[in-house]
Amino acid sequence: MKPLEKQWSMKPVPSAESVLGFQNAINASGPLATLLMQREIRDFESARLFFNPKLERLHPPFLMKDMQVAVDRITKAINTDEHILVYGDYDVDGTTAVSLLYSFLLEHYPNVSYYIPDRYGEGYGVSLKGIDFAEDNDVSLMIALDCGIKAVDQVDYAAGKNIDFIICDHHLPGKSIPKAVAILNPLQSDCTYPDKYLSGCGIGFKLAQALTQAWDLDKHEPYKYLDLVAIAAACDIVPLIGENRVLCHFGIQLIEEAMRPGLKLLLENAGRLVDGRLKKDLTIGDIVFAIGPRINAAGRMEHGQLAVELITSTTTKAAEIPASRVNENNTTRREVDKQMLEQALAMVQELNENTVSTVLFDPNWHKGVVGIVASRVQDVRYRPTIILTEAEGMATGSARSVEGFDVHAAIESCADLLDTYGGHRAAAGLTMKLENLEEFRDRFEAAVDAVIDPSQLIPSIPIDLELKLHQINMRFYNSMNRMAPFGPENMRPVFVSHNLKDTKRSKKVGDGSHLKLEVCQSGVEAQLIRGIAFGLGHMLDEIEDREFSAVYTLEINEFNGVKSLELMVRDIKVSAS
Repeated sequence: MKPLEKQWSMKPVPSAESVLGFQNAINASGPLATLLMQREIRDFESARLFFNPKLERLHPPFLMKDMQVAVDRITKAINTDEHILVYGDYDVDGTTAVSLLYSFLLEHYPNVSYYIPDRYGEGYGVSLKGIDFAEDNDVSLMIALDCGIKAVDQVDYAAGKNIDFIICDHHLPGKSIPKAVAILNPLQSDCTYPDKYLSGCGIGFKLAQALTQAWDLDKHEPYKYLDLVAIAAACDIVPLIGENRVLCHFGIQLIEEAMRPGLKLLLENAGRLVDGRLKKDLTIGDIVFAIGPRINAAGRMEHGQLAVELITSTTTKAAEIPASRVNENNTTRREVDKQMLEQALAMVQELNENTVSTVLFDPNWHKGVVGIVASRVQDVRYRPTIILTEAEGMATGSARSVEGFDVHAAIESCADLLDTYGGHRAAAGLTMKLENLEEFRDRFEAAVDAVIDPSQLIPSIPIDLELKLHQINMRFYNSMNRMAPFGPENMRPVFVSHNLKDTKRSKKVGDGSHLKLEVCQSGVEAQLIRGIAFGLGHMLDEIEDREFSAVYTLEINEFNGVKSLELMVRDIKVSAS
């Protein structure tokens, strides 16, 4: 398919006078000062806090609605020797959350178990089967993580079996709230917790913090789980500002300094380790692309319980079998993913190009991969996208949105056609009767069409700054990299450079679809810099004898122990002749 034309969008740049004043105040370069000001960091104190995250600045956990109630109920369960079941979703956020709270509780109380629902037999969220399992095992308290905010009927069902619920969730609440003993979710309208967008694992961490405080334990005890919080935050795409930034900063540090045996085996499989050591400093990107897919593969292809077993393994020997199975699952997932994507893109070719949404259904598609395929289809046909398959006589699947569009709200407008749905603005899941599929397709299209702005149907690349090539050096890169961890609302800076010229040494690489670049800049002191442009191999002929502009991020390339800067090029536009 023809690559999508992308629009370049320059972010507003503060006045030269204000930038100069700020860079003098913090003793930084003009470009770095500008990048900080674009992120609303505009004075010495806010810059100091940004560059020096401290765990002491985390919000008190008891600011969260129902936290005291949750702590009291868990304490009572322990004092009366009740069986506690930690229950969580089968994705990265859910399995890390379960691993965290289960491990924390187990250190202080033996009568605790965990449960991950089967993606295919039970589906997302709190299941009746899971509650029946709890009853059969004399559980009287279930703690749901990364799910449960819409489990109204399920919590009632559990109450009929004398099982209490504590819900720790970060998804949008529905019109009705479950009658749980306690609900920890900052998105509740009457919850005043300052940071609204923690991951499910992040909320589990706050509960562990509260229990630590209530039980008068060493305040550092929950910190040994920050690696799991960082993994969850990265993979669940929560905003990396405020509390999430602090949690991720120290979580990444923990992975680097005291790597869990299971994570070490995953990173070895992904080629991120050499002789047991990281090739380079760990980034959010490494977590998203190396750790996340492998943990997710357990729940997608086999069972999420396998991920918990891997994460909670305390020795390499114990981790070897679950790691091997997880890596095998990931290999299978990639094969299935590729096949499904090919089929989905063939279906896209048949769609009316004027439609503003994409809804695709195939009864034979693998349920565990529909979310991945939805993301990939959205990349190719930039529309709010839903990929559906058949499971147990129902149409079920995942939705992915475009920038700035609330896909959850569009799905909610069709709620009368759905059996279940839930999620966020950017991603959601849904299930419906097969006979409702065509009507849903039409109504979802109408719902999107009614509110979406035409500009939202064109992929946009937000650009922070224009740079001259001579401004690119290791000193600038190192100062910029202090802004990490990068992620939503604190993305890795994107730059643009104009009047670039090919040195005649650029070439296609891989299967010919990628472009290895060597460029200089017209009218500027000669400086050559290399880069890589994935998916832009077709631009080679265009740039050979013409000036062009490139949008890129800066990355470190290390070869034979020598580090150099390179452009990770996201798009190229040739100057008009």
